[in-house]
Amino acid sequence: MRARGAPLATAVLLGALMVTPATAVAVDSDGYAGGSTIVVTARTAAAVEAQAASVAPEARLVEYAREVICDVVTDVLTTPLNGPCATNVGAVEIPDCEGQPPVLPLWRRTRTTPAGPWSAWENILRWTCPEDAMPELTLTDFRRLPIAPPPLTIQPARPQVLVNLPTIVYTDPVTQAFTTDLLGYPVEVDATPTSFTWDFGDGTDPVTTTSPGHPYPDHDVAHPYTRSGTYTITLTTTYAGRYRMAGTITWLPVTGTATTTTTSPPLTAVDAPGRLVAGDCTTDPDPDTC
Repeated sequence: MRARGAPLATAVLLGALMVTPATAVAVDSDGYAGGSTIVVTARTAAAVEAQAASVAPEARLVEYAREVICDVVTDVLTTPLNGPCATNVGAVEIPDCEGQPPVLPLWRRTRTTPAGPWSAWENILRWTCPEDAMPELTLTDFRRLPIAPPPLTIQPARPQVLVNLPTIVYTDPVTQAFTTDLLGYPVEVDATPTSFTWDFGDGTDPVTTTSPGHPYPDHDVAHPYTRSGTYTITLTTTYAGRYRMAGTITWLPVTGTATTTTTSPPLTAVDAPGRLVAGDCTTDPDPDTC
């Protein structure tokens, strides 16, 4: 199953995100954002660049540019923005982006006043992959997807069951796949059932299983009603999620779970008078004679 969900709204974060020191550094905002220190990551880079570009060129105290890194042998990275590169002095690693073109490194230069000289360009973000800039798919985003409740199948397959005989239940634990949009990024999401909670509607405690149940004779989820009455069975299915940018192979986990609810039609448990039958109603619940 693959469906296109509604666009997901996830804010780009300006703040400390979990990144590796090799690809991001903390920089001061030089007054254009109140002088606070932020961490520039692949996720925040576009917002930082846009914020600096929103200031008139003659008034800027900070500028950003995308350019390659010269081959270097030390931790001091250089760029053609600062002049010709040295010749063949070492290799800079470029990531494998699973068939996607890598994103150019990000450079920054500053000045103390609008009339002052610019500093040399310094590297604040190395080569990254397009998916590194993809916003996180949050639990709210995940729960907003149109996850379809799975079917609830009951045996015997009729509106009446017998008191003190097992009523068998099971469902179809299919993984549901979605393609949606996350702030302009095409994202694939999988929702996989991980547990099933069965409420038989007679006041007994709900039963939670990792098994989706199975039909007779391999059934492993069943419940005997001990008194006559009309009951409704409710199945709550819990889903774990994972997501990735479309066209890549690396999946990321969703933090938290989503649930769906499936409700059966009313089911009547009746006391049956004793009579002779051709089969065994305990081991075969479906014959009409039971």
